Amino acid sequence: MKRVGIELGIRAPLHAIEKAARIADTKMLDYYLIPETHPKFTGVDAFEAIQYLVEKIENVVLGTGIVNVFSRSKKKILDLANKMYYETNENFVLGLGTSAPIIVENMYKMKFEKPVSRIKIYTEFIKSQYKGPIYWSAIGDKMTQFAAEYADGVIFFLKPESEIRRSIKIIKNRLCALGRNYRSFEIISILPTCVDNNEKKARNVLRLTIANYVGANEFYSKPLEKIGFKKEINIIRENFQRHDLASASVHVSDEMIEALGVFGSSKECAIKIADYSERVKIKTVIAGFDLSRSGYNVDFFKNLDNLVSKF
Repeated sequence: MKRVGIELGIRAPLHAIEKAARIADTKMLDYYLIPETHPKFTGVDAFEAIQYLVEKIENVVLGTGIVNVFSRSKKKILDLANKMYYETNENFVLGLGTSAPIIVENMYKMKFEKPVSRIKIYTEFIKSQYKGPIYWSAIGDKMTQFAAEYADGVIFFLKPESEIRRSIKIIKNRLCALGRNYRSFEIISILPTCVDNNEKKARNVLRLTIANYVGANEFYSKPLEKIGFKKEINIIRENFQRHDLASASVHVSDEMIEALGVFGSSKECAIKIADYSERVKIKTVIAGFDLSRSGYNVDFFKNLDNLVSKF
């Protein structure tokens, strides 16, 4: 395996984020990413959480995974990124994304207008006064190509292996055309992970994760439709919108789970993550643990520690 890291889900409380960060740091992992949706609704402010961790972490690279370009002004993100970059002794990466209408319009009360143009403008502005790396969240081909042009890396999530391989080719071709070095461009895949000896329970955790993102965000649907899951996607989205997450999750097939995540004992998950890294030829794999707030309990951290000890 090349580079590895971990990320807790968008509902993780600060105490759980800190505990997982200490494990990542002690085990000398490469990355520890902190996601953000909207701290007034769920989870934490990613920058505030990183600020909280600065004096507690020595080795692992901290990063936003991700913050969206509608939640703050470009000057505000620049100031926060510079602050984190210097306070972490340059062990910080800025993960940027456009997010989606359901978050930008429903939570931030802003129009989801010209997202691609907005992230380009933000990135150019921030890069003019920021020395650290910027990674884009990329789903479709267009965003992937633009990421190769404007950013220093990409972060994939819920992207099938065949689509990642195709995206890597897009990145290589674009970097070559621009005269940029592929070796210096980071490619990260956040892989939904559930460490649990109870296989049924683990599968159901991943079902909820997949249904939540696919049901709420149509952008995640497109790569899955390309590999034959169009029927399942339509049923999941319909149940998510008409009923609730639980109703949607029962329609996530075992085939979808196995195509998008890993589950099992700590040993089984470590082997699956290593195999995934080798098959996809991905530069960095982040094990993502998307749970409810109460899911980050004693058993979770015991399993997490066992897993990263096997990386």
